[in-house]
Amino acid sequence: MDIRSDVKKIAPEGAIIKYRTLRENVIEKEFKFFNMFKVEKDKVVFSNVWGYGDNPRWIAESYVRLLKRTTNYPNSVIAEKVIFITSKPPLKEELNEEAQCITFLKTNSKSAIYALATAGVWVDCNRKESYIQKKRNQIYIQTWHGGLPLKRLELDCRDYLPQDYIRNALRDTQMTDIYISNSEWCNELYRRAFGFKKKIFCFGSARMDPLIRPVRFSAGAMREKLLSRLPDSVYRRLLNEAYIKAYKMKETASEFDEKKDHLRINIAVYAPTYRDAVSETQERGNEIGGSIINALETRFGGKFVVVTRFHPLAMSRVNHINSAYLTFDEKERIIDGNEFSDLYSIMAAADVLITDYSNCMFEMSYVGKPVFLYATDVEKYEDTRGMYFEYDTLPFPIARTEKELYENILTYDREGYRQQQEEFFENIGVVENGRAADKVAKLIRRLVD
Repeated sequence: MDIRSDVKKIAPEGAIIKYRTLRENVIEKEFKFFNMFKVEKDKVVFSNVWGYGDNPRWIAESYVRLLKRTTNYPNSVIAEKVIFITSKPPLKEELNEEAQCITFLKTNSKSAIYALATAGVWVDCNRKESYIQKKRNQIYIQTWHGGLPLKRLELDCRDYLPQDYIRNALRDTQMTDIYISNSEWCNELYRRAFGFKKKIFCFGSARMDPLIRPVRFSAGAMREKLLSRLPDSVYRRLLNEAYIKAYKMKETASEFDEKKDHLRINIAVYAPTYRDAVSETQERGNEIGGSIINALETRFGGKFVVVTRFHPLAMSRVNHINSAYLTFDEKERIIDGNEFSDLYSIMAAADVLITDYSNCMFEMSYVGKPVFLYATDVEKYEDTRGMYFEYDTLPFPIARTEKELYENILTYDREGYRQQQEEFFENIGVVENGRAADKVAKLIRRLVD
């Protein structure tokens, strides 16, 4: 965590509000000044305040590849035209060949404000702050971070959300020129919950591309990056135990070859969603016991480690030093995934997901990977915000206690849940084929030409 984030956690609420108001006033004046500069039609600014991830990341990288194929621009020129604004810079190990051609700027820095004020195209997955104003000759593409949501959004839960947020959301909708959707259901949702009346392109979600096409997007390399966070002695011990376990299962040499999947270290991602209270966020990270690892290994084979991943808003409010995230008996088998910017590259490398209300449940299951829901506060969560789908009818095994989660893993019927999930996605008209980022990149290219 940076110093500013740590200070926010200990500073009085009143002081934080005063500082934020002062900072916004300064940024608003800077933005008005930079708005006097000419718009560069072929400059594209991608934004994700939470880090180098979500839809903007994958679209930006696809756009870089498109520029390399269709122009003679050197990398330095591409970097001037492709800019990514975020509050959390990517790790060095996240900078692939495409990312090395992107200019990264810190959210609300002068250079970021200048880039927004002068870019021909904006691509975001969150609402723009109230002090950001788009000019008429700029194009704003909204990819929305919610994907296929479970929790009700904006105008569909206006009594729950602060009125300041609703007002700014409607202002942002008025600025937006294009929405990118992943389904017929979301097309209707964006019209109703966001009040959006302009063009919607049903291309799919760019962040789904690495899940649908893991080889194309180097999911294997991400797996190795995650496992490299294990102590070397633990990594070697788990591989050895996986080999011995698989060997004991063999009856013939050919059968041993068929069980090669049992020879690797598998990854389960634990990704609870955001809670308003810091105490509740912390509780979500301290609920699962070590028996869950045993259940995963019994049901799916091999050896398992757990990658923990909080919601970005929760990460900014929970002290990493004081939170173990999970109280497994074998803490050496827990990998802190919060350092990585993008949840979806982690999911592409993982084998199993455990969550509660996060929409990543839909995305992980869409590619056939097991998903387990573990929620101890369903009634409370439903009452405060509401859900689009009745929780108990979702096509996933649902647990309200650790014991139920343990049993759900041991008795998991992959084919049975797969059929339910396929029917669910078909009913709401999901259109994902692993090429959403390429489609948006081509759209941007047409817009700037």
